[in-house]
Amino acid sequence: MRHVHHLAVEIGPRGSTTPAERRAAAYARERFEAAGLETHWEPFRSPVSGWRPFAIAAFTGLVAAALVAWGGRAGALVAGAAMAVVTASVFLEMYFQRHPLRALVPRAESQNVWARVPAGGSASRRVLLVGHLDTHRTPWLFTSPARLAAFRAITTAGIVGFLLGTLAFLAIGAFDLEGWRAIAWFLAPVYLIVLAATAQPDATPFTHGANDNATGAGVVLSLAERLAREPLAHTEVWALASGCEEVGSVGACAFADAHRGELPGLVAISIDNVGGRGAGVCYTSVEGMVIPYRPSAELFALAERVRAERPELNAYAKPYTTLHTDATALMVRGVPSLSFVGLRPDGVIPDWHTVGDVFERVDASTVENTEAFVLELLRRLDAEAAQAEAR
Repeated sequence: MRHVHHLAVEIGPRGSTTPAERRAAAYARERFEAAGLETHWEPFRSPVSGWRPFAIAAFTGLVAAALVAWGGRAGALVAGAAMAVVTASVFLEMYFQRHPLRALVPRAESQNVWARVPAGGSASRRVLLVGHLDTHRTPWLFTSPARLAAFRAITTAGIVGFLLGTLAFLAIGAFDLEGWRAIAWFLAPVYLIVLAATAQPDATPFTHGANDNATGAGVVLSLAERLAREPLAHTEVWALASGCEEVGSVGACAFADAHRGELPGLVAISIDNVGGRGAGVCYTSVEGMVIPYRPSAELFALAERVRAERPELNAYAKPYTTLHTDATALMVRGVPSLSFVGLRPDGVIPDWHTVGDVFERVDASTVENTEAFVLELLRRLDAEAAQAEAR
């Protein structure tokens, strides 16, 4: 909790690519080095907004609808081609890939900080622990459960609208389907709503990010310090304090890309939002906004065993499909992963992306239980590694 206090109170809001995010990274480096760990500072460049590509896509949809309504057959073909590009970009953005719209978003410097925690003996396993340092903005649609439900509905409507617009506009232009032009008038309001929903967040302040994600980063720092004193016998742990998770897990992607040759055999555990009031120790059963990604079968099975054998930790599994975590990005890149995300039993993350995400509202017992659960998970992975080595 001292780490949580330092990040959320002494540093405060830590927006992606901001000087405050850099100060948080410097703090993580200090703690790793004070524990005597081999520490690495890895800079990268990141888009400054994760909302901007979707806003650009929605604006393009409005222009395309106007071209279909008034631009004749050629206008419809141009509109369809434009929609094909932005629709592909939307899906690529949701799954952490490069796409044309990112070129329209300003970029700035960020950084990952990570430390290698060696095993006490011969290492036959490697586990990555990751907790992001940056904080989100405070979108209007995240200010109440009802508005968050509206955000999910808008997300679904936007995806359907982009796909439908692409297919319909191309068909109108290719086959001169004059009677179909009215579809532009039905889709234009969808694009307008998506534009409003995705342009507004960038005009809002950053959260203090106590729960999201000083708690997750704090657990990663605390576990690294503990394992430096009490190393696992056969498991090397990489502790990563990542940057720019809130704009598309750019730091996690940069880390995976920089260490591509070392990824085979690595498994990852992401720790995010693990101190919300009313939440227990929650690990995800599925992630991904459209295409579902399942967690590591090995990690999930071990988590289920720990849950059954340690009921006092109040653990459970829930699906998480509203946004993403660093584990989602790592899974897309082929790293078997498991996320800890503090969803309450009703599926809500307390104070998520709101001005209420402050230190005073963090439940220290949930943070403590999460750290204990992850430590038990690591110990069981290490025991399996010892058994495999004995065979």
